[in-house]
Amino acid sequence: MARSSRPFHNIQFVDSLIVAWLKKLGVENGKGHVQQPHRLFTFLFKTSSRRHIMTSSKISSLIVEQTNPLETGRQATYTIRQVDNMNANEFVVSFPRGAYTGMRTVQKTAVVELSSHMKRLTSSLSLIKFVPENHDVEPEYVSNQLRSFRDPVKLEEKLVSLLKTGLSSFHHEDQETKIMVIVAYSHQEQRPHFAAQFLPLSSPVQHRVKVEIENKSREAPVVKDSQWVRDRAGLEKSKAHDVNEVLLTDDSGNLYEGMSSNFFAVKMDEEGKPIVMCAPLEHVLLGTVMKIVMRVCEKHRIPIEWGFPQIGDARANKWKGCFLTSTSRLLLPIEGLYFNDGSAPILFPEASEHIEFLRNQVQQEIYERACKILE
Repeated sequence: MARSSRPFHNIQFVDSLIVAWLKKLGVENGKGHVQQPHRLFTFLFKTSSRRHIMTSSKISSLIVEQTNPLETGRQATYTIRQVDNMNANEFVVSFPRGAYTGMRTVQKTAVVELSSHMKRLTSSLSLIKFVPENHDVEPEYVSNQLRSFRDPVKLEEKLVSLLKTGLSSFHHEDQETKIMVIVAYSHQEQRPHFAAQFLPLSSPVQHRVKVEIENKSREAPVVKDSQWVRDRAGLEKSKAHDVNEVLLTDDSGNLYEGMSSNFFAVKMDEEGKPIVMCAPLEHVLLGTVMKIVMRVCEKHRIPIEWGFPQIGDARANKWKGCFLTSTSRLLLPIEGLYFNDGSAPILFPEASEHIEFLRNQVQQEIYERACKILE
């Protein structure tokens, strides 16, 4: 005989069962009584379900901004908000002009080349002059407000606190985290902005990629100025969907760097040993992964030739291959160079064993170059 479920339709009976359970939990009103226990049970169930949904749902990105950017240490306060459908470029241009840098984690708790990122921010902020409209120089009050961000010691304290807040609050799948940090200045608000975006970082592409060549120069390449993100927006939109990056060149066929990457080519010397080629450092931004490549080359006695790689040499089959480096890409080999002027593409039919060696070494080296943020 089936057990009847009719008693559970009696609200007094339900209340009597719930009261005993709630009293064990100590859930009573100020007079020691539980009022409308069936309603309280419904509220607790809904609250628990809602909490489960919030913690299990996927977050596109997390933005952490210091609300009192002139303070440091325990005095710092932050706003934390979840944002969907905002990529790193959109995050940067959502703020006024400033200095920015893109970081990556290893094991979701450490940041690769943190000291290089801090140096990049302080040096860029020192080179950028935040001049209001109709002014010729940066006002003294602006310089005073930015002083702590231009000071390496004070910036480190601010930045590590910001990173700890973001990494401890950003919960996602097993991917590493991409972090975009910006220090900007609003003349309208007359104050700095200090913020970071935390996004899931996709695993590096394993296959070789296509790049486009564009005749365009970059002003002040040694400065990580957010104005460049605005300037390159047209190139981002116009590149083909299967193209990974746009390389900058000039009328002489000199190859500089990508929109968000460094560029290297590899050739062989007379003895059949590899030589890595890269544009002179005064003409490109010294990227953090670029520094790791330099360290790997030094460790394995692979010479670097600091002269512009030439498109003409690539067409003459003088290269064994070429590759990009960046925070998100690490080291990414190139399959072919493509041109928008009707010129035939330059293809590299075979992967270079020397580039693959460098790629593997870089992937190992990032663990050695990571600074622990979370325990």
